[in-house]
Amino acid sequence: MAEAQTSTTTTTTTSTTTSNPLFDKFTEEEKKKVEELKTHLPDILKGADVQNYTLWGVELNKDSNDRRLEVILIKFLKARNFEIDQAKEMLIKSIKWRIEFKTGEILSETFPASIFGKVGFFHKHDKENRPVTYNLYGGLDNNQVFGELERFIRWRVQLMEKGIQLLDFVNVDQMIQVHDYNLVAYANYDSTVKNASKNVTQVLQENYPEFLAAKFFVNVPWWGDMMFKFVSMFLSEQTKKKFIVTSAGGVKDSMLNLIPEENLPTIYGGKSVIPELEEKSEGDKPKVDEPEPKNDKPTE
Repeated sequence: MAEAQTSTTTTTTTSTTTSNPLFDKFTEEEKKKVEELKTHLPDILKGADVQNYTLWGVELNKDSNDRRLEVILIKFLKARNFEIDQAKEMLIKSIKWRIEFKTGEILSETFPASIFGKVGFFHKHDKENRPVTYNLYGGLDNNQVFGELERFIRWRVQLMEKGIQLLDFVNVDQMIQVHDYNLVAYANYDSTVKNASKNVTQVLQENYPEFLAAKFFVNVPWWGDMMFKFVSMFLSEQTKKKFIVTSAGGVKDSMLNLIPEENLPTIYGGKSVIPELEEKSEGDKPKVDEPEPKNDKPTE
């Protein structure tokens, strides 16, 4: 039997005796389900062909008193509607994937900043201290960003792992995402982009359950319905319920519902400066609070 243990850890070290507000919010039924799944951890490890495994800085040990373990396990349960056998299978497959994909090494990998620097990055937190990641898709060279599929997926997984480094699984266990489609033309949504979107969406759905708190879609083009229908084929209903499609004139107000103004980037009407984005020309900046054209956006 092979033995593997990831080196990926969260940035906060938590004592097993420390109270866990996230666990305290579980219902009694959720606690029972998590405890049941926890008893199956030896079988899960055996099914993944490992003797022990540490996932996101937390050991998968049925005898552990670390409440962060329950916070992680309930993610897999929620993703499978609390069906124990399905959650077991999901976790087994995810551990196998992580070993094969070598996620324990991914944080040390480097990717060209000139290509990926503005495609995805983290900037501050929302009102509940959840990290916020911004994905700006305008003005990209599709072949450079998405053409090498394996590299794109590894970059996207690294971005996800970086976000998890910002979580402690005690007070915070989810993130906010902002997808900005300013200046993305219909011709840009080609087969290369669709293939990359399909593959990375499947990887995230199968291996990073319940990390998304909300996803803003900003500056969605007139053909956005087509994009949503395509992507939605690979998403769970739970994920789609977290989508927030902003109107052309309501970007700032919508985002301020979750993100404090001092943390919201100036390009969205907030007060937080991101130098790399401020360097963009006025014509390239995302649109904020402009008059809303008729029938050019999916309804919120």
